[in-house]
Amino acid sequence: MPRLQKNPVVYLALSPAMLATALGLSTATIYEAIAKGELGPVYVKGVKRRVLVSDAERWVRSFKQASAPKQMKRKV
Repeated sequence: MPRLQKNPVVYLALSPAMLATALGLSTATIYEAIAKGELGPVYVKGVKRRVLVSDAERWVRSFKQASAPKQMKRKV
């Protein structure tokens, strides 16, 4: 069993690569969303880019929701 931390790390912003890993998407998908203006704004400090987690949550919530699979009727 993993050791529990007293003070877990909470990120306010993630790099596009970290965000892609967290969401299970490719970095190309993240950069495409940034270029289209769907995700962002992107904050830049030097060469490092960061996307706020709150903006990423808003972007994910804009995805179409998957409907639950229909139950198959069983023949008796």
